[in-house]
Amino acid sequence: MTRSVAVWLLLFPVVALAQARTLARVVSVEGATFTLEVLEGGVSDTEALELWTPAGKKPVTMTVPGSGWIERGRSASGLSCRGGTPTPRAVLTKPGQVTSWVAAQAAVAAFPPKTLARVVSVEGATVTLEAVVGSLTNGMALDLVTAEGASPVTVTLPSNLDLVLKGDRVKGVTIAGGRVTAGAIVADRARFTTLAEASGVAGPPAPPPSAAAPGLVPNPAACVFAPAELKAALGFEVGAGEGTEATFSTGTRLSCLYKGSTGGVWVNRTVMSTGAPATNAESSRKLLAGRLEPIAGDADGAAWQVGQGDNTDVTLHYWRGNTGTEVRVSGVDQKNRAAVSAMRRNVLKLRRP
Repeated sequence: MTRSVAVWLLLFPVVALAQARTLARVVSVEGATFTLEVLEGGVSDTEALELWTPAGKKPVTMTVPGSGWIERGRSASGLSCRGGTPTPRAVLTKPGQVTSWVAAQAAVAAFPPKTLARVVSVEGATVTLEAVVGSLTNGMALDLVTAEGASPVTVTLPSNLDLVLKGDRVKGVTIAGGRVTAGAIVADRARFTTLAEASGVAGPPAPPPSAAAPGLVPNPAACVFAPAELKAALGFEVGAGEGTEATFSTGTRLSCLYKGSTGGVWVNRTVMSTGAPATNAESSRKLLAGRLEPIAGDADGAAWQVGQGDNTDVTLHYWRGNTGTEVRVSGVDQKNRAAVSAMRRNVLKLRRP
């Protein structure tokens, strides 16, 4: 036996043990099923795991519909388990991986949340929000954490934005479902129970932006379509576009809103200054709310964004080089399949800047 083979055989149990870890947290419970986020390892159908809650642990057997597998970093709904009753914030691990509920919570805390933002100030019905961890997309379902505890809310961005990245500070954000106060935190569902816990992850507030970093500013050049061009393709009149520009650490976001009598058109373009185009495109897709329906044979790999609930419109996404483009048309009855299909055909007639 060679020395390298001997070393591998000695290390094999350690390697196997490291790969055998599973850590997942219950995000929400929907009747008889629940939504799960996998932080480490993966969860498969019929797998035997331990369900940890404040009451202790219970051995359970998982039921994972669809592909029967959830990999690290992914979330899935419609799951169930036999042998225990999950509650929000419950933790699933391999048998014997942790020894207590406190240890299970500590294991989860070692992984940063996907999204965490701080309420900088409250201006009437809207707030100024600062993204601290991850990013925010329009219509995200999050928890609002205040001194009174945590409550589920929906975050709606200003109409000319579809994405807020880490470090961005944005005005005009609406948080529906809870009483918002300055200093409150919005973060992943079922991640925090107290403001002290969430604020500990958020860290101290960032200083106000300097005059050299104005954030959202008017920019007519962001309006890449003439109103007549939109009318010819989409079939309804719109007014002159209202263009804005926002800079962030890795690029620029150009947005234009065209208002019409029967609907509106938003054109949002994200121009990245760093990173590989394929990587940036994939990262952007993962951040979108709802899901994407790819368009077969499309030269740019374009897709329709669907499944956003009340925020669903006829929305096209595509990337060319390091520029991602969103074209969103509102005012189309999403329950009328013929109307949706017709508007999709119209959107595809538009040139792609």
